[in-house]
Amino acid sequence: MSRVVVVGFMATTVAAILLVVGWACSGADESDGEPQQEAGPLAGNAQDSRLSEVRHWLYMIDVDLDQQAVDLIAASEHDLVVLDFIPSERGNAGYLMAEVVAQLQDAPNSKLVLTYINIGEAEDYRTYWQDGWEAGDPGWILGDDPDGWEGNFPVAFWNPEWREIWLAESGYIEAIVAAGFDGVYLDWVEAYSDELVLSKASDAGLDARREMVSWVTDLADLARGLRPGFIVIAQNAAELADDDDYLRAIDAIAQEHVWFDGGVSNDPPGDCPLPATDDAVESDGYVQSLSDQCRRQHDEFPESTLHVSSEEYIAALTYAQQRGELIFTVDYALDPVNVAWTHETSRALGFVSFVGSRALDVYVEPLPY
Repeated sequence: MSRVVVVGFMATTVAAILLVVGWACSGADESDGEPQQEAGPLAGNAQDSRLSEVRHWLYMIDVDLDQQAVDLIAASEHDLVVLDFIPSERGNAGYLMAEVVAQLQDAPNSKLVLTYINIGEAEDYRTYWQDGWEAGDPGWILGDDPDGWEGNFPVAFWNPEWREIWLAESGYIEAIVAAGFDGVYLDWVEAYSDELVLSKASDAGLDARREMVSWVTDLADLARGLRPGFIVIAQNAAELADDDDYLRAIDAIAQEHVWFDGGVSNDPPGDCPLPATDDAVESDGYVQSLSDQCRRQHDEFPESTLHVSSEEYIAALTYAQQRGELIFTVDYALDPVNVAWTHETSRALGFVSFVGSRALDVYVEPLPY
């Protein structure tokens, strides 16, 4: 990606940020003539200093952690770490997760340790996956991942069999709490808006959005019943912040690719800028500014994030922030200029930033303030 393109993108994005911040600070209470819900703090543990004091965090899931990696993380200045629940991987059921969690919590700079879980897709490399399962069999496994991630399958997350995997006695939530994690990091909350999920819910006479709120609430309630103060961070679907029940269930929102994204299978690993404003989406100027790899990602995946503006994400996140949510951002960039700019821009909005490769398989040093 040329520096000229990136710098031009940054300048346009700054304008978008100023536009959104101006909107957020104006106290506007109307949209298309309809009154908006009054902003107010409702988040589960938003005032919990454990989260509100986080300045540096690490998101590292697509890797089997060896002791050298654990020692590196333990010695770091990261305040919060998101790791995969490695014992849930086929072939790794015996991984000593509790020892790793304890080492990070007991480090000189003690870390909050959260585990990543995908609550809207089944993953065929997990221990719950049964031989013979495939898209459509059982019927609550609905199809392939819309962005091309192999081995991931959207599910009808309200199905009792799927819920049993997580909520049953000796299920995944109980195992996560037993391993000593401080909380969970929920991925694919946006499943409620997936076309396959919407169709399945409609056939069952269900509201997929309401079912997702209930699903997140049930997961949070079980975990906090086992360990009071258990942290729940939800990734993406920031628009759900207009739902009071949802805000009461979660402690923070993490939003991916606010400014930069990568591609499937880490190709490219990052540095694909999103359109800065709504007006730039699908514009010739934006598409032509993309590198060959990023343009391929844009063209092959019409539902991907390169068809959504930073302006749209920032508006949703600012509203959630007004309602009491702590906001974490996840962007995929490796170019030092893009990395530094993204941290600075995210922090200026009061967000807590992480920037790394799309694969999330590499340790990233915290960037000083």
